Amino acid sequence: MLRLRAPVQLALGLFLGACSKGQVEPTDPGGGGKVCTEIGCIGGLRISLEPSSGWPAGDYTFGFALDGVPVTCKGALPLRACDAGPSVTCDVADRVQIGESGCALPPEQHGFADVLIPSSPAVVELTIRRGEEAVYAGNITPTYVESQPNGPGCEPVCRGATAQVVIP
Repeated sequence: MLRLRAPVQLALGLFLGACSKGQVEPTDPGGGGKVCTEIGCIGGLRISLEPSSGWPAGDYTFGFALDGVPVTCKGALPLRACDAGPSVTCDVADRVQIGESGCALPPEQHGFADVLIPSSPAVVELTIRRGEEAVYAGNITPTYVESQPNGPGCEPVCRGATAQVVIP
């Protein structure tokens, strides 16, 4: 029985040690403290693209105005092979990321996923075109929420919002 306990105690000790890793900051002059974990978070705006009838094949252009600053992203369906790299490219690096879905599936199941905007624009103007056809045009005014995943008074402080765009 002692042989079974030692490994269990060792594993439990390692687990608890890993969970308590963090910074200790005093919370009162009496010497009390708090432990902050080291959970990260991603802020910004996540736009969920919801097409009502899938994503037809074609060349797509996503036009954004992030508080008036333009960003244009282009891609095509069907997507490139999974190992060939991203199918969508944007003219301004790191301002917008458009997810791709289904590169390993049959071409009729390919599509675009969520749009991630790492900044926190107050207004986003979005247009989506397939070829010359306007697929969507609208404005998004997100409501951002601050969160502290490691607890009050612990870094980081993230500011994020989500929006949904239904594409007819």
